[in-house]
Amino acid sequence: MTALACAAPAWAHDFSGDIAKFQAIAATKKPDSQQALAAKLALERAQGEMEQSDVKMVLRIRSMTNAGLRAIGEQPAFLTSEYKRLEAALANPKTNDPAKIAAAKETFARLTVEMKVYTDLENMAVDQMKQALQLIESAPAN
Repeated sequence: MTALACAAPAWAHDFSGDIAKFQAIAATKKPDSQQALAAKLALERAQGEMEQSDVKMVLRIRSMTNAGLRAIGEQPAFLTSEYKRLEAALANPKTNDPAKIAAAKETFARLTVEMKVYTDLENMAVDQMKQALQLIESAPAN
């Protein structure tokens, strides 16, 4: 599951540069200062929210996308292309069954909402990472 979450979203923000910057700045700061402790909390929260969104939301989005693709006669897709494939498949379905097409459209509508939630979770995590960096930068030096 972890490999799936890590490999999956082309949309996910990569925190590795932010974490490296945070650690470099933190090394020059007083680790038990109020700002440093608050920064560490914000860093952990940002990482936790991103992990939660990657695992929970990406798996839910993948399941919904593949259900929609199957409903209209398409093969399941890889995570990075599923949303676009479902959108394209809806434009030219391989089935003429109106019930299947309606089900796929309903799935796509729900998927669009889930994608917005995923994006919002990601943006919140990015904002918290920025807050963590600001807090660690304001911490007193050693």
